[in-house]
Amino acid sequence: MKSAPERLRFAGNTGHAGLSGLRAKLRRLLRSDRGSVTVEFVIIVPVMLLLMLGFTEIYMYSRAVSVVEHTAFTLADSIGQMNRVIDDNSSVATPNSLAAIWNAAALLAAPSDLQAKGGVYVTSVCDQTTKPCGAVPATPQSMAAGTPRIWWQRSAPWTDGNMRSLVTANNILPAAWPFRNGDSAVIVEVFYQYTPFSMTAPFWASAPGTQTIYQRVYVRPRYTPTLELDSAS
Repeated sequence: MKSAPERLRFAGNTGHAGLSGLRAKLRRLLRSDRGSVTVEFVIIVPVMLLLMLGFTEIYMYSRAVSVVEHTAFTLADSIGQMNRVIDDNSSVATPNSLAAIWNAAALLAAPSDLQAKGGVYVTSVCDQTTKPCGAVPATPQSMAAGTPRIWWQRSAPWTDGNMRSLVTANNILPAAWPFRNGDSAVIVEVFYQYTPFSMTAPFWASAPGTQTIYQRVYVRPRYTPTLELDSAS
């Protein structure tokens, strides 16, 4: 049977050994890299997903803006080369009919669905000092300032009712546009409703709402004093 001092010494050795073992286990735990991959995955993957979503959204918006600009500029350039426009929304057989113009706009905007989410306006502008406005032949041009006036304006039949033309009687041409006696112009406006973050909007209550992308282009008729609108025969 052990004496009292021996029992105390034995207990002390046992306690010291227990603390040493605990320290060793703590050191092994701190040095261990088990589970670090999981922690890194949990931290990095959400950040990468947010970056990918952000870059995707920037691309989608830039593409939508580019499509609207391309549609407006190409359509304005084509209409500027026409001698007249036929007021016919039913047949695309005639290249210069309104129906053909609206169809061309929808094709130019592809893959964006302009007919479902957009609108197009075409406005012909003449000089009010030419009597009558839009007369052919026009009053001989001079360097005297002209007075622009809307001669006619048409919109695609599928244009959203909330998309109103920004070309009005009091806002026809930019102040910097040189408009002289006998001048004329053609204005093309293209609207497109773009929904940002459309892929995640169902899971994001505070996602930005629909934005309207708008482009307006001014050109001068190339082969006629003023772009006329003829009735369908």
